[in-house]
Amino acid sequence: MESADQKKPSKEKDRNPDALSGGPTGVAGSNLERRAATRLVEELESKGRAAGVQEIRVPHSESTTLALHALLIVAASLIGLKWPAIGASICLVATFSFYAERALGLRLIGFIIPGRKTSNVLSPPPGPAWEEVEVIFATGYDVPDSYPVGEWLSRRFSGHLTTDRILFYGGMIGTFAALMLRAVGIEDVSLNLFQSLTTAIPLAVIAAQIDRRLAGTPIATQEDLAAAREVMTAAEESDNASEGDSGVGICLFGAEYSSAGGADAFFDDSRLKLKDEVALINLVRGARSAKPEVTGSEGDLLPTRMSPELASESPIRPNTVALRTQTAATAARRRGLRATTVIGRGEAGIDVMMDAADGARPDSEDDG
Repeated sequence: MESADQKKPSKEKDRNPDALSGGPTGVAGSNLERRAATRLVEELESKGRAAGVQEIRVPHSESTTLALHALLIVAASLIGLKWPAIGASICLVATFSFYAERALGLRLIGFIIPGRKTSNVLSPPPGPAWEEVEVIFATGYDVPDSYPVGEWLSRRFSGHLTTDRILFYGGMIGTFAALMLRAVGIEDVSLNLFQSLTTAIPLAVIAAQIDRRLAGTPIATQEDLAAAREVMTAAEESDNASEGDSGVGICLFGAEYSSAGGADAFFDDSRLKLKDEVALINLVRGARSAKPEVTGSEGDLLPTRMSPELASESPIRPNTVALRTQTAATAARRRGLRATTVIGRGEAGIDVMMDAADGARPDSEDDG
C-alpha cells in the first residue's frame, strides 16, 4: 500500500508540474500556508472542480491563549495574598474564560488578543451552491506548530494528561480553592504550600509556551498536503461513481491545527446556507500501517460527541476512538451537523471516507 501512496504524487506532478500538489504548506497565517491555498485551488480546478478561497480571520495562536490565561492566574494568586476575595474573583473569571474558549469554542478574554488572517479552500466556492451539498469532505492543510512539551505529554500519557487539563484542574481550580480558603480566614503553612504549588503550574505552562516559541517554525515537507490530496481523491471517486454531481463539497481548512479556527469561521458565516441533513467527514492522517479509525468524541476539557455511526456499514469496520484535539468535525457538531473524523491514510482511509459519505446520504438511511 505504501508504494502506491508514494507513486501517486509523482504521477500528478508529472501530469501538471505547475499545480505543485505535493508542495509544502506552513503553520496557520504564514506565507507558506497562503501559497498552499493557491496551489490547492489550482489542483482542484485541474480536476474539473470549481474552487475558491475564503479569506478569514481566526484567533491568535494557542500558545498566546494559554500564556494569557496562565498569567491571569499568577496575578490572581499574588493579589490574593493581600486581598483573597479579589484574587479569587480574578481567578474565577480567568477559569471561566479558559473553559469557554478551550471547551466550548467561545472567546471571552481571548477577544483582546488580535486575530490573524488565514484562508479556507472551498469547492464549490463560497456562495449559494453550498445549499445543494449533501456531504462535506474536509481536512486541514496547515501544519501543527512546534510544541515540545505537548508532544512529550502526548507520548508519555497517551493523550490522557494534557496542558489544558493540567492548567485548568491543577492551576486554575487549585488556585481558586486556595484563595477561597484565605477569604474565609484560613491561614496556615499547609495552605501556603498548596497555593505555591498551584501557582507554580501556570508558571510552568508559561515556560512551556516560551519553549514552544524557541522551538521555532516546523520544517515544511511535501507530505503536508497529503491529506488534502486524499480528500480530493475521495471526492473525485465519489463524483465518478455518481456519473455526475455527487453532492460532495470539499473544505480544506486553514488553521485546522490551531483549534480548528478555519472550520469555526466557515460554520460561523451567517451567509452560509446548508441542508439540514448535511454531514461532514473529516480526515486526519494516521499511522502508515494502522487500520483506519473514526472518532466517537473529540476535544479535551469537554469532549464533543461525534457521529461514528456514519461509517458503521463500512466493510473495513473502523474502530471508534476518542480524539483529544478539536477538528473541523468538532466545529460541525457544535452547529448541529452530523460529523466524524476518519483517522487514516492512503486507499483505506479514502474508502472509509466514501463509506461514511454513503452512510450520510438520506437515501441510504431510507434504505436501512
